[in-house]
Amino acid sequence: MEDRAVRIDDQVEALVRAVLDAAVQRDAERFDDALGALSGSRETLTKAIELTLAVNAAVLFEVHDGPPSPQQVNELSRDISLQERWAGVSAEDVQALLVGLMAGSPPRFATSAAVAIAVFVVAANLLATASQPDEGEWWFNYLDKVEAAIEAAGDG
Repeated sequence: MEDRAVRIDDQVEALVRAVLDAAVQRDAERFDDALGALSGSRETLTKAIELTLAVNAAVLFEVHDGPPSPQQVNELSRDISLQERWAGVSAEDVQALLVGLMAGSPPRFATSAAVAIAVFVVAANLLATASQPDEGEWWFNYLDKVEAAIEAAGDG
């Protein structure tokens, strides 16, 4: 059986965290710069998107105790697109991403730039929304737990 688990590369993880931090802060200039740093190598960008897709899936399924309902996907898509207007992510792109995650297949977008933007912006939103800063768990601490679970799943 093929092992499809994501192996986390330290260099890719650092670049992903820079993109996610810019997205959580809604800093469009820093977000563009961080995405640019990822785009220098197709292999690096691919690994970063794969990691971030795994993070999206893990957080989405944890928050909803399994796959969200179609109504929850619709609401989440609308909410994220409104909350993340700064990034120009449409509700349709968010919904395509979420549906693709639930089906276990990556969504198809008009451009590769749309994929990258949606993947990272949705992950940042989910991490920031699901973390509990009032209990001392910031999005980056939650991301640590999610990444540990992704790596542990790969060892099984």
